Amino acid sequence: MKRPYFLLLLIFLLGTFLRFFALGDIPVSLHRDEAFLGYNAYSILETGRDISGSFLPVHLESFFFSPAGYSYLSIPFIYLFGLNQFAVRFASALFGSLTILLVFLIAIHLFEKDKNKQIIALLSSLLLAISPWHVNLSRVAVESTIVVFFISLGILLYLKYIERKKNLILSLSFISFAATFLVYQAPRAFLPTFLPYIALTFGGFKKLVQEKFQVLLYAILIILPVLFILFSPSLSWRIQSLSIFNHPETKLVIQEQLTIDAIQGLPISLSRIFHNKLIGFSSLFLDNYFAHLSFDFLFSDGGFPDRFRIPKAGLLYLFELPLMLFALFALYKRELKIGVFLSGWILISFIGSALTFDDIPNLQRTLIAVPAFSILSGYGAMRLWQSVSNIQYRVFSIKLVRLVAIGYLLFASYNFAYYLIQYHVQGKVYRPWYRQDGYRELVKKVNELLPNYEKAVITSRESASTAFFLFYAIYDPKKFQEETKNVDMRKSDHVSFAKYEFSEEECPLRIDKKINKLTGRKGILYVNSSLCEKEIRGAKLLNAVKRVDNSQVFYIMHVD
Repeated sequence: MKRPYFLLLLIFLLGTFLRFFALGDIPVSLHRDEAFLGYNAYSILETGRDISGSFLPVHLESFFFSPAGYSYLSIPFIYLFGLNQFAVRFASALFGSLTILLVFLIAIHLFEKDKNKQIIALLSSLLLAISPWHVNLSRVAVESTIVVFFISLGILLYLKYIERKKNLILSLSFISFAATFLVYQAPRAFLPTFLPYIALTFGGFKKLVQEKFQVLLYAILIILPVLFILFSPSLSWRIQSLSIFNHPETKLVIQEQLTIDAIQGLPISLSRIFHNKLIGFSSLFLDNYFAHLSFDFLFSDGGFPDRFRIPKAGLLYLFELPLMLFALFALYKRELKIGVFLSGWILISFIGSALTFDDIPNLQRTLIAVPAFSILSGYGAMRLWQSVSNIQYRVFSIKLVRLVAIGYLLFASYNFAYYLIQYHVQGKVYRPWYRQDGYRELVKKVNELLPNYEKAVITSRESASTAFFLFYAIYDPKKFQEETKNVDMRKSDHVSFAKYEFSEEECPLRIDKKINKLTGRKGILYVNSSLCEKEIRGAKLLNAVKRVDNSQVFYIMHVD
């Protein structure tokens, strides 16, 4: 094929445009996670310490002891562009764009013996460039897009190692894989299974046993860090809190079943065979796992968390479904190893998410699967066209074949255009409360009024008020660290500082019905949730902060 790299450049530019266009404004507001990651990056840039005061931390105590990698990668862009929504999302959009190039190179190596490898690779990179799943998450400050880049890089290097058998390339591959542990939680469940799988798929068990250096890298760079994390009470806190094995509902169901068995007179030995933790947790795991393979999750808007949903738009395009099915059929018939590898890549990606009980099925933890989906679709498109071209025209006329092909292209174009409309028009005002919309305007208005007041008492009803006031006020990190040095930062959602006092009460200013008096006093600015009374006797409403959909979110008030 002539000029494949020129076409790749056009695809890369398209993907980059989709990820960077209006990046600071769409999505309309920062989610709390973005605010925490962004302000921690700013704090490290300015002071060398995160908001908890830890010097060059590997994990962020204020952010559930999550890896600090994303914050470090954001520092150059916050330095260049300042602390704002565009800067904190830049790293995600950049690494998301670069992954398009890696998918092209992975496909080239996978289908090296195929005479159409360049076309397959271009189609694969194009489908990732326009992927709703990947574009959505590349436009927000999330760690998973960075992880997908490094895992893709690790896979590319591993494929090169298979070809050249150089230990340096193998080492770089494992370093790339291990780097993901410094960025996000999900690879800790994915890599320990995936790496033996890829080694066995392309080399076989006998070769794997003989390659002692590869086993050593796996043990040192993958298994030891995972074990260290699992045995650390603080670093494993997030994993344990979301684990299905700590899911109270499942435990209650098992106990209820055992109680009913006892009441019905079923012997305890028999009851334990059918109603026990192994059966209960296995059932929950399988329910979670197969939810990720559902049509509703992949091709509709049935994924979680809600803040990433685009109304009536799937994670994959509907036109990709027949392409992927055709690809699997063709691969298992012609290129079994590649088919097994891509299938395993996808199926292993869902294991970690299935072991949790929060926000299932989860589109953020399973983004790792997206490159494999794109390569499958790209290969399927190539093979389908090739098969159609080889049809004996005694069965179908040339005009009919061309008409069907044009119709399919129009359907694919409609899918793409529909997604863009849903994302940039419908999605802009779709359930903005899940993204804590309103805080940017609130911080601006409170700071305009605050010089005339002793302090501001602000509800934490909408979550993580502290992070938003730090971020949007661009508060001096050094001052914040000094003011909160004796505060437990695990409660950083509502840590008070400067003239900001954050209340866990929904309505800090209200009529106390027990004494029939206002809870507040003069000289203090109050911020109530919009779920509170708008008109309160003895108080004055100064401003009502609205979300992008025109719904009210905060009432700014004072005692009259």
